[in-house]
Amino acid sequence: MPPSHYKNFAVAIYCRAYEVEQMRDLSYLTGNFEIMSRWIKINKVYLETHRDLLIPDEATITRAKHYLESQGVKVSGGITITVNERNRFETFCYTNPAHRQKLKDVVAYTARLFDELILDDFFFTNCKCESCIRAKGEKSWTQFRLDLLTEAAQELVIGPARAANPNVTLIIKYPNWYEHFQGLGFNLETGPALFDKLYTGTETRDPKGNQHFQPYHGYQIFRYFEALKPGGNAGGWVDPFGSLVLDRYAEQLWVTLFAKAPEVTLFDFRSLQRPIQASDRAAWQGSGAIHGGTSFDFDQMMAPVRQADGSWPADTTIVLAAGYAFEQADRCLGRLGAPVGVKSYKPVHSTGEDFLHNYLGMLGIPIDLVPDFPSEANTILLTESASHDPLLVERIQR
Repeated sequence: MPPSHYKNFAVAIYCRAYEVEQMRDLSYLTGNFEIMSRWIKINKVYLETHRDLLIPDEATITRAKHYLESQGVKVSGGITITVNERNRFETFCYTNPAHRQKLKDVVAYTARLFDELILDDFFFTNCKCESCIRAKGEKSWTQFRLDLLTEAAQELVIGPARAANPNVTLIIKYPNWYEHFQGLGFNLETGPALFDKLYTGTETRDPKGNQHFQPYHGYQIFRYFEALKPGGNAGGWVDPFGSLVLDRYAEQLWVTLFAKAPEVTLFDFRSLQRPIQASDRAAWQGSGAIHGGTSFDFDQMMAPVRQADGSWPADTTIVLAAGYAFEQADRCLGRLGAPVGVKSYKPVHSTGEDFLHNYLGMLGIPIDLVPDFPSEANTILLTESASHDPLLVERIQR
């Protein structure tokens, strides 16, 4: 990589359609991008073309794209398939003809503008409208949704994208709740084969938050998705939401990188504009008892921006924390080999003792979670989810 980039990974920033829309005034992009570029070495920016039925116009997207490319940054497209995210994450209905046509149009529009396209992690359905009930028939809701989203991937995403741009690279990003993907149609059996690449939601936020994830989860889920499509897991995705202190945000970046993610995407352009405040320092000082110590040094991080009176400029944002975490990780990542751990079998679509592997990881037992029975391993950890495989006993005996 060029000297201006990190040696062991790439960094991307994701811009939602709302912020892309604001780039009608190009100074909104240039000013904020300049601030972000002070503290992180940016390789790529994703410009979103659809979210909540908002579609930025082509002229705005093109101007933003040209500016970013002039800064030496690769630019890719992004799509979030929501009707209204604020309305309990309302997604498209894939038996609704109008929604199906809308998605085909958005995909074709995006593929025409970009050679790479990522679907944010809303390519699922929780719809139980009359149309879906009729289409479901005698199937279970899980099987109906798995089949429906596989068909939608082929007919509404991949087909239209290839027709508009035969060379487009298609990426599907999966969220961090892998224990229950199948219930809403995320198909880990068909999706990795259909799409060119995967992307992993490695955000764990604070364990006391609304998802209750252990920090090890961010590392482990990336490794599991890498096993789903070896060499095809394009990166890990982290946001600053639910991180009560800055070291919790940095830790999510670290565990993503230690999982050997080739790229980290920072979501999103708006949230990265959040200024670092004096209260952040107080919160960090009080976090030692919670986290048991950390290699995150607030004063060292702030040293480049601290002014004579001890304060720092108002435009010092949490991007500085990301840049600090990246610099620390980049010093040692090149010395590491491939991640290792105790092989543990979790078949796709399985359920069991939810996220137990993450708790074992937090106890210091390194876990290597895989979707196929690891017959070559000398030691295999099996939890309840492994019993989803009807041939499990036969595999053990063999």
